[in-house]
Amino acid sequence: MPRLRTWIFIGAGVVGAVSSIGWISLGGRAAPAEFTVERAVRQVLRDSVAANGEIQAKTRANVGVQVTAAILEIHVKDGQWVKAGDLLVTLDQERYRQALNQAEMGLRMASKDLEIAQATFTKQDQTFARQGKLHELGLLATEDFQGVKLARDTAATSLERARVAVLQAEAQAAIARDDLSKTVIRAPMAGQVTGLKAEKGETAIAGTTNLAGAVMMVISDVSEMMAEIRVGELDVVKVKLGQPAEVTVDALPGQIFPGRVGTVASSTDRPAGSNAGSAQETQSYKVRILLEGTPERLAALRPGMSARIAVLTAEHKDVLTVPLAAIQDREAKAGGLGLLTGSRSIVFVVKDGRAEEREIGTGLSTRRAAEILTGLQDGETVITGPAKLLSTLSAGMPVKLKKDNK
Repeated sequence: MPRLRTWIFIGAGVVGAVSSIGWISLGGRAAPAEFTVERAVRQVLRDSVAANGEIQAKTRANVGVQVTAAILEIHVKDGQWVKAGDLLVTLDQERYRQALNQAEMGLRMASKDLEIAQATFTKQDQTFARQGKLHELGLLATEDFQGVKLARDTAATSLERARVAVLQAEAQAAIARDDLSKTVIRAPMAGQVTGLKAEKGETAIAGTTNLAGAVMMVISDVSEMMAEIRVGELDVVKVKLGQPAEVTVDALPGQIFPGRVGTVASSTDRPAGSNAGSAQETQSYKVRILLEGTPERLAALRPGMSARIAVLTAEHKDVLTVPLAAIQDREAKAGGLGLLTGSRSIVFVVKDGRAEEREIGTGLSTRRAAEILTGLQDGETVITGPAKLLSTLSAGMPVKLKKDNK
């Protein structure tokens, strides 16, 4: 009995709710909800992608080291202009001088051994030729001739090993000579010294550029500047080469620097081994904006300055639009096997005090408005809210406009 009573109460509630809705739709005495409306209008619709980033020189070179040694002298200062080939840093050379001396000594010894091996082989080869003639005349026993041949072959093997040893010693000497030359670091390009990190007396560490101590300074060509941003995977598909952009920097308030998209990364630079399959991880892609302007104006910018960048990704002129709040996504029958549900975009227009449903086709969408391709005419009135009531609205229901919309 208690269970039956529960179902009766539930049934009564459902019937009451349905009756109330029917009463309203049939023009009962309940007052219809108040809605806000706006007209579909033609305007210019723009979409953009904005992100925080930083200013960098378009062309720059990280100056690091390829050998590990103490820094004896730094010949430049931060902000100094240099030419290609100018002396930047001198490292401690003593260890590498000794390594070169040792390698050159090994090369001399290997060369001497090669001379001895060559002389020995020449002598054994000549002996083999003479003894071969005697063996052909029957004047030398076969056993003795085989011994002479073995001595000649052994000398040939020793000569080949001596030649290989010389090549190895030459390679070692070349490596030692190259290491010594790398203790003197010169500018790889003309530009300005930026981000000087090294100090005299520190140990410069050979390695990759993300290893502390591997990059001592950066040489930047500040005649051409750019802004670097990271764009999320949902927005990067909108960004194309050549799209216009605007850049502002915190250090120069009120100034806007125009630019254009110069490069868009084709893949994320997520470190190998990270959680690539994590559903919560949002990937981002590096986008570079080449700044435009006179050299005098760009000279005010400095690498590393914080910047705010906006890229114009689309612009449609004189298109019919409605506020984004007016568009509702409703369930629709899907094709194929029917296993997945689809959706359709609709708006409600006001006709004779009632809601009329219109299925629409949309084009460009921004955060505030959407382009209408089909389903509406210029000047028609669409219901925009309140959002909670709009989500439950259906065709034919009476609507009352708020006073400020009349």
